[in-house]
Amino acid sequence: MKRTRYTKADFAWVKWKEADFKRIAADIIRRKRAAYAAIRAIPAAARTFENTVYALEASGDQESDEFNRISLLKEVSTDKRVRKAAADALESLQKKVVEIEFDPRMYAAMKEYAKKKEKLHGPEKLLFEDVMKGYARMGFDLPKPKFLKLKANLKMLGKLSLAFDRNLNEQKDYMLVSEPELDGLPESYRSNLAKVGNKFKITMAYPDVLPYMAGAHDEGRRKELQEKFVRRGGAENVAILKKMFRLRAENARLLGYKTHFDFQTELRMAKSAAHVWRFIKDLERRTKKQAARDLAMLTADKKRRTGNPKAKLASHDIAYLFKHLRKEKFDIDSDVVKEYFPFEHVKQATLDAYQKLLGVVFKRRTDVTLWHPDVQLFDVYDKRNGYLSSFILDLYPREGKYGHAAAFEVTHGRQEGKVYRAPLAAMVANFPKPNPANPSLMSHGEVETFFHEFGHIMHFTLTQAQYRAQAGFNVAWDFVEAPSQMLENWTWDAGMLTRLSKHYKTGRAMPKDLIARIIKARLFGEAWSTRGQLVLASLDYVIHTKGAKDPVKLYADINKKLMGVEPPRRQLWIAGFGHIAHGYDGGYYGYLWSKVYAEDMFSRFAKEGVLNPRTGRDYRRWILEKGSSEEEIKLVEGFLGRKSNDKAFLKSIGA
Repeated sequence: MKRTRYTKADFAWVKWKEADFKRIAADIIRRKRAAYAAIRAIPAAARTFENTVYALEASGDQESDEFNRISLLKEVSTDKRVRKAAADALESLQKKVVEIEFDPRMYAAMKEYAKKKEKLHGPEKLLFEDVMKGYARMGFDLPKPKFLKLKANLKMLGKLSLAFDRNLNEQKDYMLVSEPELDGLPESYRSNLAKVGNKFKITMAYPDVLPYMAGAHDEGRRKELQEKFVRRGGAENVAILKKMFRLRAENARLLGYKTHFDFQTELRMAKSAAHVWRFIKDLERRTKKQAARDLAMLTADKKRRTGNPKAKLASHDIAYLFKHLRKEKFDIDSDVVKEYFPFEHVKQATLDAYQKLLGVVFKRRTDVTLWHPDVQLFDVYDKRNGYLSSFILDLYPREGKYGHAAAFEVTHGRQEGKVYRAPLAAMVANFPKPNPANPSLMSHGEVETFFHEFGHIMHFTLTQAQYRAQAGFNVAWDFVEAPSQMLENWTWDAGMLTRLSKHYKTGRAMPKDLIARIIKARLFGEAWSTRGQLVLASLDYVIHTKGAKDPVKLYADINKKLMGVEPPRRQLWIAGFGHIAHGYDGGYYGYLWSKVYAEDMFSRFAKEGVLNPRTGRDYRRWILEKGSSEEEIKLVEGFLGRKSNDKAFLKSIGA
């Protein structure tokens, strides 16, 4: 199907200001009201899938694109005023959209169509079922007072979520350190730090914090940095989350669900909170012995290094001790490993690998100016059939920018008459920025993160699903990470590590013996890491099933129980837990749940070759192109040619 390549004019939105947001918001509301009125006006006898169900779906297409653009500018604009105006526009829009969408007459229209009992199949059947479930979950079957309460709560949740993000993104805390306090860190790290007088400034951005916590010999400064980091968002965000938790629980009860977690999992692969809890507890059991051995190892090493037989293991020691123990046990110096991963080479080698694997070609665009000179635009072409889609890379830290790594939707793929709307996505990350004096050396973990996030971009941009609601990574929330998690395995393959590596001075690939040691060390600390994920999954589960008067203390208690280590005494860790504020509430377990399918899918690549183009084409056809136009488990089993199982997953976590 024909796809139209984006032109310069299509990116006018990157320059939107406050006045544009107001104009666009007004247009969205006007169009939505008109579209809904047109659907309601159709006589019951004349209703069809096209003029009722599809009309409802299509009415949100342009609205979705514009919401996505405003949301992205809120996270990446270099102008604080634009970020604030975008956040304000979203808050206002969400309230007005809720008013329009919570219209019982639209539900009645869908019921009129349902009475005709037209036989639907495939994507159309799934779309209609999802629409009807969606309306039921919006409370249209409730008595009016409960319905109005639900609607008011949803408006407030939208407002609170935006406030949470704003507090987190706009935080400016930092720590100043002297030259001796950087002992243990490579020159490449130092050269990326801003200076204030004769001190170095360590911000709360991940590229600053994580290397310092793993490398700095000064325990006191590591402790101080961690104490700052675990208070991001502050008491204000804790208060916001408490309100959000109460509102979610109230909404679930209004709708007849036992808990918010049950409400969330109903439409996911897990299907119920009970299934998730059994999954969490099973993994707790399977990782308990190895995690206990890790704890004993770390505690003994802390005593050995300090020469103090009474030394107590603290949370600020963990990354540091794991790094140095890994170096001793496997002869792997992570700072030496970094020398083989200069950012620009890793970036290009990653893009090359995806092109080879998936049968596509990426072409850099230089004719379009985006929101910052560092931001790049690429077009995606099928090797045989022409233009497919486009993607944006915004990879370096900036003040006020989104602080993690994520793939952002911009334009969803979908069929529009005889034309297929080309998908557009943006990968936003915070890797250290290269410069002439410093090539920006990546850790192996950062290489893995790049591969993971770019996997999301491919999932979104290679879609061929007919409907927006089923396109790209619009899949069950506990499956959405699986395609990217599977692709993390490429960074643990000997051949791929040779391709990805190039010493920043000599230009040579990583030696085979070092690659072998890295691969051998893969399971070192994996059980500990899995327990860390279980802490967050359990925290999310307890909050959204049993509730939590003091979520700060709850986090500390769960962390102590599963990890055996006390978090910092004054921690407000949950205040910076963006996942639980939106999207992953009642869903953090999905990282581990989806990894079951990720590792199972990789088992086919492990047998047939990680760059096998035939396997890559099958993966693209079954997993990337279909979105949720078929049930996710059917897609996995179609790709594998068998029933799915958890054998590869358990092996991958050392269980």
